[in-house]
Amino acid sequence: MNSAIPGKRSPTKPPARPRALGLIAALVTAAAVSWSTPDGNLVVTLVPALAVGLAVFGIASWRCRRDESE
Repeated sequence: MNSAIPGKRSPTKPPARPRALGLIAALVTAAAVSWSTPDGNLVVTLVPALAVGLAVFGIASWRCRRDESE
């Protein structure tokens, strides 16, 4: 059964561009941190990569939604 309320929009997936930008930013950050730290600790590498990736994803998705609304 479809329990959707008429007139209420279903949540949509974010466009591919913000997801791709966030993933690329996370990978580049992980590579840079891993290269610059001598021990290559997973936590030291993963935490900045996730922080930067999520920040870039948030900014890119906000910009994409803002451009669509205009």
